Amino acid sequence: MKARTFAIAVCWVASTVPTPAYELPSLLDVPYPTELTAAAAADRIAWISNERGARNVWIASAPSFTPQALTHSTADDGQELSSLQLSRDGSVATWVRGGNPDAAGFSQNPQSVPGGVEQEIWVATDGTARKLAAGRSPVLSPDGRVVAFIRDGTVQCQVVASGATAPQWCTTPLLKLRGSNQRPVFSPDGSRIAFVSDRGDHSFIGIFNTATRAVTWLAPEADRDDLPAWSPDGRSVAFIRIAGARFGELLNITGAWPFEIWVADAQTGAGHRVWRSGDTAGGFAQIDLEGPARAPLSWTAGNQLLFYSEESGWLHLYALSPEGGQPRDLTPGQCEVESHGLSADGRSVIVSGNCAEIDGRQLFRVSVAGGKPERLAGATIDVGPVFIGTSQRYAYRSADAIQPTAVAIASGSGAPKRIFPAALPATFPARDLVNPEVVTFKAADGLTIHGQLFRPAHAAGKRPAAIFVHGGPVRQMLPGWHYMDYYRNSYGMNQYLASRGFVVLSINYRDGIGYGQAFRRAANQGPRGASEYQDVVAGHDFLAHRADVDPAHIGIWGGSYGGLLTAQALARNSDLFAAGVDFHGVHDWAQFGKDYHGGGWALDESTFNQAHESSPDAAVEQWRSPVLLIHGDDDRSVPFNQTVDLLQRLRAQHVHVETLILPDEEHDFLRYESWRRAYAATAEFLERTLAAPKADR
Repeated sequence: MKARTFAIAVCWVASTVPTPAYELPSLLDVPYPTELTAAAAADRIAWISNERGARNVWIASAPSFTPQALTHSTADDGQELSSLQLSRDGSVATWVRGGNPDAAGFSQNPQSVPGGVEQEIWVATDGTARKLAAGRSPVLSPDGRVVAFIRDGTVQCQVVASGATAPQWCTTPLLKLRGSNQRPVFSPDGSRIAFVSDRGDHSFIGIFNTATRAVTWLAPEADRDDLPAWSPDGRSVAFIRIAGARFGELLNITGAWPFEIWVADAQTGAGHRVWRSGDTAGGFAQIDLEGPARAPLSWTAGNQLLFYSEESGWLHLYALSPEGGQPRDLTPGQCEVESHGLSADGRSVIVSGNCAEIDGRQLFRVSVAGGKPERLAGATIDVGPVFIGTSQRYAYRSADAIQPTAVAIASGSGAPKRIFPAALPATFPARDLVNPEVVTFKAADGLTIHGQLFRPAHAAGKRPAAIFVHGGPVRQMLPGWHYMDYYRNSYGMNQYLASRGFVVLSINYRDGIGYGQAFRRAANQGPRGASEYQDVVAGHDFLAHRADVDPAHIGIWGGSYGGLLTAQALARNSDLFAAGVDFHGVHDWAQFGKDYHGGGWALDESTFNQAHESSPDAAVEQWRSPVLLIHGDDDRSVPFNQTVDLLQRLRAQHVHVETLILPDEEHDFLRYESWRRAYAATAEFLERTLAAPKADR
């Protein structure tokens, strides 16, 4: 860790920071399962696991569902695994190794391998894994014989079995058409492939016929069409349509995105609209594809269309007849649904949402025909449900405040069984973790803000405190181990700070998910006024008035948007926030908008001045509190120049600033070693700057 030449004098008090019962790595060493999937017609599931940076693919089959590894990596190589899929009969698995190339063609290489790395498609048959081709987004044909994938901006094709002869139509590239051709979807019989051809301000849905090698365009219009879904009989395709882009139009994540659902004849291409959302209903689920995997639009075996919308002001799952009519809200109430699993017969779904407890995730079974959702047994945080084959068994990922995320299996109303990891490492400090309390407090404008409070288990008197602010901003922190790896690590870090004697408040500020569309689309947010910052100040006031907190020793930390809010707090209110740790934050909204084509908030010349005034940089001259800046220089979400520029500004006015710079590391650190170093530096910095009397800093 690099530091300025001047130091911070610290007067230690023996009781200030208790000796923890565990070391930081023990919280992060637990195998973390992600990307859970299931075979459509076989009792087999598969998932990806990350253990100390070593990523592997696992499978489990009926009746015992004993986990078996398909790959056996032990290296913290920073090469993520993603896009996991099983063939219908479960005999073939395919996935992607490595990240997407940048504009110059370089994939993420956090180990700085001199020869570089390449994004690759992998397959496993008969328990043997091998590299298939360079590319991304693999999709298996219904018979599992070939895989379609994306490379060089178009659809490619490869036969799965080593040495097998490819079908005559399976050539590489499969399509040599204008635009960026992506999202291949096989028809139920495998004879045709629907795909999206993105032309920039508009896009088409096309169908490639493998027998005739002809392409049919589905109801082409000057709009943006996406997310094709085949009917069970293969005669029709449904898709989402939003308006084409106007001159100079930029993405604005606070927009409403009204959308239409269209159905087209797969042979003739003739189509018609079957439903249109309200003007403010939003297509948030259609553009936010992070978090638990979900299908924004699907066509069930029972001949119903399932889709997500915010018609009620909350993100719900709806069912609609392909003939049109009024959609049925399958998940009513003031709550959000995040993902779902669909039964093989198309009659029921299991959804993951927060309809029983808004600050958690619960599973519910609901009939596609409608009716009251049935709450299923589970834990505090249950996500990503998938039905297993044609049975009524289902699998999902489950966690609570103490038990980290695990793969669980259940059947009917029976008690779930955790199968992976089967046991926690002996070093995992389960007995020493705290149960965070769900708390609420009011912002200055009266809005209720939710958070989780971590209180030290064996600490007396007034304690130093830290506020944690998540990124996104479309995220929600929960009172347990998070289902996204970035925030799973953040939760572990908050637990560790509590073990070190800190009172920690994790804030779900406005602009986030889980509390309805109005909360997510809060007025004057981000570069248009930073309205969410008042929630951070309200969190400070909540802590400062607690009997167990020393108001002079409150700090703040966070990453990405949380890094932005950390810098905002230190720039605007060094009188309130005594120190902070800023992971890869945005510091000048205007520059961010210039670098990232509007920055996701539709920033342009007309808004750059307001954007700058809404940024930490606008108040940087008031910044006095010490800060630790942490950033990887291959960050593809927040440009590294945001940290470069802020560092020079802080040095110029002699603010105590320290840095931890990670060459070739990404935004969501890809190496376990990077997380370990970053969190060790964070804990040490916060202890050194907050645990001593303020006059001694």
